Amino acid sequence: MTNLFDPSLGAAAQAAPVPVVPAATLFTGLGDDAWRDASKALSLDYDVVVPGLARPFHPWQAAAYVYANDSIARWGGVIIGDDMGLGKTAVILALAADAVRTTGRPAIIVAPPVVEGGYINELRACFPHLSLQVVKGHKRRPLDPADIYLLSDDSRTMQTWLTDVITNPQTGKRQHHASAWVQGASLVAQDEIHRSKGNGGKPTGRARAMLAVGEWCRSVGTPIVGATGTLLSNRPVEGYLPLQIVGGERIIKAITPGAHSITGYLWRYCAPTQGTARGGRKFTSFGGIDTTVALTLHDHLRRTLYVRREKSDLGEGVLPHSGWVVAPMALPDGTMRRYARVEHDFFNLCVEERGAVWADKVSRAQAVVQMGMLREEAGVAKAEAAADYIADLVIEEGKQVVAFYDHRRVWEKLALALLGKGVSVTTINGSVTGDDRIEAVAEFQRGDAQVCLAQIKAAGIGVTLTAAADAVFVQCGWAAGDLKQCADRILRADDISRARAAAGERVTWHVLQAHYADGDATFDAHIWDVLEKKAAVCDAVNAGRPVTMDEDSVQKEALLTWQPSQRHYKGGW
Repeated sequence: MTNLFDPSLGAAAQAAPVPVVPAATLFTGLGDDAWRDASKALSLDYDVVVPGLARPFHPWQAAAYVYANDSIARWGGVIIGDDMGLGKTAVILALAADAVRTTGRPAIIVAPPVVEGGYINELRACFPHLSLQVVKGHKRRPLDPADIYLLSDDSRTMQTWLTDVITNPQTGKRQHHASAWVQGASLVAQDEIHRSKGNGGKPTGRARAMLAVGEWCRSVGTPIVGATGTLLSNRPVEGYLPLQIVGGERIIKAITPGAHSITGYLWRYCAPTQGTARGGRKFTSFGGIDTTVALTLHDHLRRTLYVRREKSDLGEGVLPHSGWVVAPMALPDGTMRRYARVEHDFFNLCVEERGAVWADKVSRAQAVVQMGMLREEAGVAKAEAAADYIADLVIEEGKQVVAFYDHRRVWEKLALALLGKGVSVTTINGSVTGDDRIEAVAEFQRGDAQVCLAQIKAAGIGVTLTAAADAVFVQCGWAAGDLKQCADRILRADDISRARAAAGERVTWHVLQAHYADGDATFDAHIWDVLEKKAAVCDAVNAGRPVTMDEDSVQKEALLTWQPSQRHYKGGW
C-alpha cells in the first residue's frame, strides 16, 4: 500500500515533467462563433483516436472529447454539460486515461456513491486495462495503487480526502488547501458538479473542498473537469460556485463582461432582491433569475468552457419519440380526508394576507414543512389509484414501468397494492446501496421485475432503466432539474433506446395528479403547472432555449397562483 498523504508525494508531483499551462497563455475572454459552434457539434469531419479506448465512441462523444481537450488548453478545465444519457461518463474516463498515460500519475474522479456501479461498468467496457479503486470514509488511510480513484462526494468524505485545513496564525481563520493526494493527481474531475453549488452562492462543505482543489489545479496546470446535465436545476446562482471550481475568477469575469469582480455575476444574472430582516439587519438575496439575460448567460458559457448537446439534437430515428401525459385522478372524499385536514391547517397559517407579502411569509420554515406534508398526503391519497394505473400498463399492455415517488409512506402503499395485484416489484431508494443497487437495476433491465419503484433523489442519477418505455410520476419534486433527471432514466442513447426508435415505439412520462371527487385540484396538481414553467427557466441557461417565466421559486410561485376551493373544509379563508 502507498501512503498517498505523504507530503513528499506532492513535492515529487510538482517536480515531475507535468505539461503545465502557463497562466499567461490561458484565455480571459469570450471565444468566437467557431468556438461556440464547436460546443454544439454532434460529430467531426475527421476520425478521432482515443488511445486505449476499447469501445468506439458515438460521434457526439468524440466531439465532446475533442472540445474538452481544447477547452483544457484554453481555460485549464471544462464543464461537460451534455444532456443525461449521452455518455458523459465515458468521456470523463477518456480524459482521465489520457492524463494517466501521459503523466504516469493517477486521476481522481469525485462522484455520488450511486454512480459507482456505472463507472465500474464503463471502465471495464472502455478502458479495461486501467484499474479503479473506490474511496470512501471519513478517515484517511493508505490506498492500494490504482490508475483512477473514485471518491464519494459526500461532504465529510470530500473534505477528509481532498483538503487539509490550516489555521492562519495572523487572522485565526481556517483555510482549505489541496491535500498531498490531490497534488499528486494527473487530473481531477467532479461528476454531478452541480452538487457543489453551495447555498445561495455561499460555499458549503463540498464547494469549499472543490474550490481549494480547483485553485491548486489551476496553479500547476492540472486539468480539472466538471460534468453535469443540469448546471442549473432552478436558478443561475447555482452555477456560480461550480464555474469558479473549474475556471476560477477568470471564467466568472469572462462570462460577465465588464464586471470588476466575480460578484458581478450575481448582480447581472441572479435578479438580486434586498430587504430588512428581523432585528433590522439588511440583506441581499441572489435567488432569482433575470430572464432578459438568461440566453446571454447561455451564449457566454458556450463561448468559454461549456459543451452541451441535447438528445433532441441527435436527429430523427436516433432516439424514440417521447412525450408527457398528465392524468388527473379524482379521489373519493374518504381517501382525501387526511389531506383535507392538512390543507385546512395550512390555510389557517396563511389566512392573514394574500399576494407577494403573503407568499413571502409562508415561505418560512413552518410553511415549507406543511407544504411538504401536503405533497406527502396527496401522494398517499392517490397511491392505490396510482397502483391501478400502473397495473393497467403492466397487465393490460404488457409493459415494464418505472414509478417515481418521494415519501416512504407512498412507497409502502404502492408496493403493497402492486404486489397484491400480482405485479413483481424492485426498489431503488436511499437504503438500497452498493451491490444491492446494481442488482436492482440489473433485475429490472433483465425483465425480472415488472415495476421499479424509484425514489426521486436516489434514482435520479447513476441508473439506466431503459427496459421501460413508460415512467409514472406518482409524486413530483420541487425542482425541475430533479424532474428532468428522473425522466432521462428511461431515455438514453443506449442500444435499447436506439432499437426502440428503429421499431417506431414511444417513450411516455405519465404525471398523476390528485384531485377531489368533484374535480377541484389539490396543491399537488398545481405544482405541475409551475414545474413546467420552471423547466423553461433551467433550459434557458442549460440549453439556450427561450424562457417566459419571471419567478424562480416553485414553492412561492405555486402559492401566489393557487386559488383553492373552500368547499372541502369548514371556515375558508
